[in-house]
Amino acid sequence: MKRVLFLILITNSLTSFGQSLEQTFDFANQLYKQKSYQNAVEAYKRVVYFDSTSLYSKQIYPKIADCLFNLQKYQESADYYDLAYFSTEDSLLKDTHILKKISCFLILQQYDYAEIELLNLDSDLPDSLEYDKNFCEAILRFAKEEYDLSEQIFKKLASDTLAVNALFDKNTKVSKISPKKAKIMSMIMPGLGQLYVGDVKNGLNSFILSAGLFALGVRSAIINNPLDAAISVLPWFQRYYQGGFKKAELIAIAKIQEKRYKIYNQLLDEVEKGGVLR
Repeated sequence: MKRVLFLILITNSLTSFGQSLEQTFDFANQLYKQKSYQNAVEAYKRVVYFDSTSLYSKQIYPKIADCLFNLQKYQESADYYDLAYFSTEDSLLKDTHILKKISCFLILQQYDYAEIELLNLDSDLPDSLEYDKNFCEAILRFAKEEYDLSEQIFKKLASDTLAVNALFDKNTKVSKISPKKAKIMSMIMPGLGQLYVGDVKNGLNSFILSAGLFALGVRSAIINNPLDAAISVLPWFQRYYQGGFKKAELIAIAKIQEKRYKIYNQLLDEVEKGGVLR
């Protein structure tokens, strides 16, 4: 209800007074400064709608994009950074908008789009934008598993290159974890694949459950007969046995992602320690 009244107020003011376009723009800027981003977006869009001369568009598109970014609407934000790019002839502003659009694509994990936008940047950037470019590319290369290149770029950003080396050495060890191997190991012995990737709890649970069912089946075969054991116990054993080695593979994949995410955050910490991260 408040939003509807807010829009009605803006619309009435724009249609009633000739000078209100500038006033609404100023009002939108105030909302932006107050971090009332959603209301600022609505106000900015109203100005664009009634701005037949496109007088304010160059200023408004990047503002809307920034608001949407802060609202975590990254896809829409990227679209408005694109509009901001095409609304200016200033090469420095163009590169700034591209870098912000790249940030949106990295958050959205749209890595191919981010890589294309990197190619659209000028080759000769000022130091501030060169840093932003390197930072985005370091993240992109890490995300695309191009670790050698990512390491080179992170070393440009961090003051402690030895720490960066150590983290990428740790990442190399993570790369040696094989989900397929974990699966095969659990096929040979239930729970072994989980233990291989360091998940002791699930490994022991899988081993104890499978061993218990196997023992129950043997006991049933001895006391009753093999056919009864096969009918009553084998389906359960088969279910947990197959589930165990399939789960071992998924746990290995999750462990790799978890360890790499931790390494990634530690790399960002190293950049921040150097006083470079902004």
